[in-house]
Amino acid sequence: MTPPRLWTIFDQALKAVMATLLFAMMTITTIDVVGRYLLNAPVPGGFEIVQYLMAVVVFASLPLTTAADKHLSVSLVGSQLKGGVRRVHRVFVLTLSSIALVVIAWRMAEQALILARSQQISGFLQLPLAPIALVMSALAGLAAVIVLVKLVAAMLGREPSIAAAATPPGID
Repeated sequence: MTPPRLWTIFDQALKAVMATLLFAMMTITTIDVVGRYLLNAPVPGGFEIVQYLMAVVVFASLPLTTAADKHLSVSLVGSQLKGGVRRVHRVFVLTLSSIALVVIAWRMAEQALILARSQQISGFLQLPLAPIALVMSALAGLAAVIVLVKLVAAMLGREPSIAAAATPPGID
């Protein structure tokens, strides 16, 4: 299986997971609000469940956003640059991005270890906190790998086709 094909499968799976988690968040929140205000019976631990789901959704979107180059950005300099200078700028930005993502992944992994060693749990549902930190670390690590692939490609003077293979034009 070629890397772009493998990425396409992973891309679609990650999008399906995110859609499912977003739907779950919406459903839990709706049931919680209706239960709280109409029946005086909120969903026990609903807030904690939504917090867990939100953390996964945010970090699951990171590799997808990174691969598609769809981050919010303000281009004060980049749009004015041409040729080799633009390439140097791209390499610089990708280098800083990769460093930031590696640090985030590393610190989240460290936090997961601390949470696991101290057996930290959530307040109401008593769910362990380490697994969610580990998932967040892995997803940030995946985003870092994607940026590193883009960095190598930019240094070689060609951009990777990882996002182009995963998302047809006009569908995001």
